[in-house]
Amino acid sequence: MSRNTSGASVLPDIMGAKSLPTLTFCLLLVLLLGSAAQAARPRFRREESPTLLSKFQSQLYGYWESAKAKAHQIYEKVQIPAMDQNIRHAYDKGSEAMTTYTGILTDQIIHLLKGDQ
Repeated sequence: MSRNTSGASVLPDIMGAKSLPTLTFCLLLVLLLGSAAQAARPRFRREESPTLLSKFQSQLYGYWESAKAKAHQIYEKVQIPAMDQNIRHAYDKGSEAMTTYTGILTDQIIHLLKGDQ
């Protein structure tokens, strides 16, 4: 910047001293419009589509819940003491067999993994 004889600085006369307020106004306008455009831009979130496994799992849970509810409704309608005893007996025998076979399967898997030591 150059100084005149009175010691005050003189702006370089590239665009003229009168265009400085216009330039400032234009820059502020551009900044304002840019920030408004950025704020108005929609922010898209990529929604993850459910995988085939999760779809299958939700369908399976739905079927299971509906079957369970239907079985409970039928059981409530048909409360016969002899049938109740048969159901309890079948459950006891079934859970006993499952416990036995689960133990056998566990032993077989351990033997398969460890081998003869």
